[in-house]
Amino acid sequence: MYSFQSGGTARKSKHRIRVLSLIIFILVIALAGVSFAYFQSRAVSNTVGEALMMRATSEASEARSVVYRLTQTSGSNTESLLAMIRSHIYALQCLNQLAANIYGPDIVLADAQMLAGCITTLDECQTRLQTGGVLTDLTAQLRDQVEALVATFSEQTLSEQSAS
Repeated sequence: MYSFQSGGTARKSKHRIRVLSLIIFILVIALAGVSFAYFQSRAVSNTVGEALMMRATSEASEARSVVYRLTQTSGSNTESLLAMIRSHIYALQCLNQLAANIYGPDIVLADAQMLAGCITTLDECQTRLQTGGVLTDLTAQLRDQVEALVATFSEQTLSEQSAS
């Protein structure tokens, strides 16, 4: 009866299929872009985590080497060695804060209690050094604390390697 209407329905259906095909194509392109961005950000996140861990391990190792030099010196450069140890401990605290800011408050690289113990011992060393006291017991205590700190990094590295 109305022949002009039947052709219009077919054209509308073809037009609808073209529009839907275009939308599906755009969604597939968007999915590919989002997937690529996700894998790139994941790779960057892993690289940043590894870099932070390597830097923290390096700082702990440097603190250990300075502590051993401190235990072997006669006292002429004790104050500068204590300052170097303090700088390494502060660097570890900063790396902890950075990791917490990036990955969340539950993520730490070095145990905060161990770092606080090292700072307390360093403060006691400074006080005793200024009063002219003997530091032998405190340097031994500091050495043990730094060794325990370095051991935690060795354990983390071993557990990461076994997980890989």
